[in-house]
Amino acid sequence: MPHTRRRFLRLGATAAAALATTSWTGRVAAGASPAEWQTAPSLPGRMQEVYCTTWNEQIVVAGGLRSGPDSNRKFATLSDTALFDPATDTWREGPNLPAPRHHIVLATANETVYGFGGFVGESLQNGFQFRDDMYAFDGEEWTRVGSMPVPLGETVALAVDDRIHLVTGSLHGADTQGGTGRHLVYDPSTNDWSEAAPAPTARSSATGAVLDGHLYVAGGRTPTNGLTNLGALERYDPDADAWTECRPLPQPSGGLAGAALDGTLYVFGGEYFDGAGGVYEHTWAYDPQADDWTEQPPMPTPRHGLAGTALDDRVFAIGGNTAAAIGAATADTVETLIPDAD
Repeated sequence: MPHTRRRFLRLGATAAAALATTSWTGRVAAGASPAEWQTAPSLPGRMQEVYCTTWNEQIVVAGGLRSGPDSNRKFATLSDTALFDPATDTWREGPNLPAPRHHIVLATANETVYGFGGFVGESLQNGFQFRDDMYAFDGEEWTRVGSMPVPLGETVALAVDDRIHLVTGSLHGADTQGGTGRHLVYDPSTNDWSEAAPAPTARSSATGAVLDGHLYVAGGRTPTNGLTNLGALERYDPDADAWTECRPLPQPSGGLAGAALDGTLYVFGGEYFDGAGGVYEHTWAYDPQADDWTEQPPMPTPRHGLAGTALDDRVFAIGGNTAAAIGAATADTVETLIPDAD
């Protein structure tokens, strides 16, 4: 599906920033304050193709890629960890991962942060190699705690009832830009893996969040006709082990980020590859009761390969790349969305 839609106007980063801070006139309830993006303290270093989680009232980001000083498709694979404490509004450097990884997904269960899989490799030309390592972080250091049943990359990691669900992504042995509906579940209390109902839409590079005990997976892409972005939104009920298709994301996107806050799913950013390619500034809010999306203020700094989470009544957009796919555009940018206030 093409990246443009007739009813939406594409904006550059400068115009997007102006709308987000001064003149946003999107749909706002009577008596409410409009949503607003704000600048937050930057990461300790530039990071893209990253994921994050919340732990002990902090944000944890680990791994990723950092582009070189030019656009020759060379990257450094990172072992960095960064932690954000909203009480002091500061980032600090944490312990390194046992080995460098990018696209390593993070989730928190039983007060421990777990990191799953990801890739190694510093050149898109030579490809990225899957890894099946599982790491755990207890606040002091990362340790290797086992292996995944299969190396699953570019997946969505969500924790419900102290079990971690890895849904969709790229499978080992397939094109790393391919997609699957595979659904693995890890139980840290028993160190066991199980299979759950696969997601209806096979994809990679999606995003997701947990709302009212249900998993939501949004967006992503498939390798159809090159790389095709998807708008699919699907909800998983762990009690019934069943999926429900919901209203699709208005702007299909892959490499995007998302977070749940106050019963609403927020998704933002991503990239497209048709034409010259680029990154999205769109921000969307999904109301599960109405099964409907509303457009929010655009991101001041459009990015893909960024991390997203919610903490302290804010939605965080962390790191990423301000250009599609490649280039010396890895960011240390952090911005926060303050939702509509009554």
